Amino acid sequence: MNEVVVNNVFFQQLLQHQGPLHAYVLSLIGNTTDARDLLQDINQCLLEKRDSFTPGTNFLAWSRKVAFYKIQSYWRDKKRSRLLFDDELLDSMSETIESMPDLFNDQIEALRSCITLLPDDKQTMMKQRYGQFMPLKNIASYWGKSEKAIGVMLLRIRLRLQDCIQKTIAARSRI
Repeated sequence: MNEVVVNNVFFQQLLQHQGPLHAYVLSLIGNTTDARDLLQDINQCLLEKRDSFTPGTNFLAWSRKVAFYKIQSYWRDKKRSRLLFDDELLDSMSETIESMPDLFNDQIEALRSCITLLPDDKQTMMKQRYGQFMPLKNIASYWGKSEKAIGVMLLRIRLRLQDCIQKTIAARSRI
């Protein structure tokens, strides 16, 4: 395979696995802000190590291994913190997370399905807020409503989606 194709495969895999990789990091860090920052460091490291990735192998397993070492460093640097994970506990937690069914993918699949059940205007509103990161002020202006009204509508949509996701996953697990 030529280098351009290999790089394209690598970048596709990196983008495809951002969600599960973020979930893995967050589950071992527990702090959203630190997990997001650490994920950026992990992505940088993955980019630097991309020549060591073999296309056709399990990208998520490879990237989780790289992430694991970054997470170990994170906890070593946090020794001043009251909560300290030793390497043995971190290994155990990592193994548990990796052996669990991939609930993240199930949730994403359920979310996509549930979004299609929303009325078109609600789908548009969700895309504006979470797909285009449009500020509430702009969404309110677009729909001719107050920011507070849009905030309440978005909350209701999220609660509806959360309920739908839970029911969808529960129904699939019964099959």
